[in-house]
Amino acid sequence: MKTIKLSILFLVQILLLSCSEQVYVDGTSKQVIKRDKMITQAISQLTPQNKLLVEEINKNVQDTILERLNMNIAGRWNDSSLSLTLMKSTIKFVPVIDSPSRLYLVNDSEKVFRIPEKFACFYGQNDNGETIYFYAIYHAENFMKDTNPKSYYQGYVEVFGKEAADKMVESSIKRTEAERWEIMSFTPQKNGTKKFEYAREHSDDGTFFILTRENTYPHICFFKDKKPYYCWGANQDELSMEPLENYLKP
Repeated sequence: MKTIKLSILFLVQILLLSCSEQVYVDGTSKQVIKRDKMITQAISQLTPQNKLLVEEINKNVQDTILERLNMNIAGRWNDSSLSLTLMKSTIKFVPVIDSPSRLYLVNDSEKVFRIPEKFACFYGQNDNGETIYFYAIYHAENFMKDTNPKSYYQGYVEVFGKEAADKMVESSIKRTEAERWEIMSFTPQKNGTKKFEYAREHSDDGTFFILTRENTYPHICFFKDKKPYYCWGANQDELSMEPLENYLKP
């Protein structure tokens, strides 16, 4: 009798375990299906006329970013043989949209994409007729004093001394809006323009836009046959295009 009871108990445990596993598998599948369906819907709403792509970046922000570029040029921050001074009439700011890195927490297709506040992209031609592309990243955080031994401030103190570290803090706080922008350039001389040019050559109308994830990991995107794609390829000489939907669905 005791053996029978143990056998029944063992069978019950197996059934309960298998049921719980089934619930887990089904639950996960439903969650993934729901997320993918939401992404598909968001992609279908992402057209060249989407308000996120037609809304121009604030003119004051544009001027501040260009002010930072001119500060960099004046400070000879890059190869002096290459002119990064752009002809004003050729400067164009590109639409940038951002997507949360944890899309599984998003439950509304209209929240899959948004306009970032800390990332911008623009391009223009210099006096030599070369097209140069730029990313601009905004750094709002100040370099602050921190007693934590592992903090960046304490590390700076150890290397350069407390006086230098304190001056760094003061300088960080007094930064102008222009000084808070970091500018990255992509030039033909360094083969940095090929992805941009690939996107413009393969797009429906020669335009492109940028997709970031939490203001990082920029991808150059464009519309082909009115569908969004992104430029793919670690090697600049072996570029291809992939549906943007594939990138958002891991």
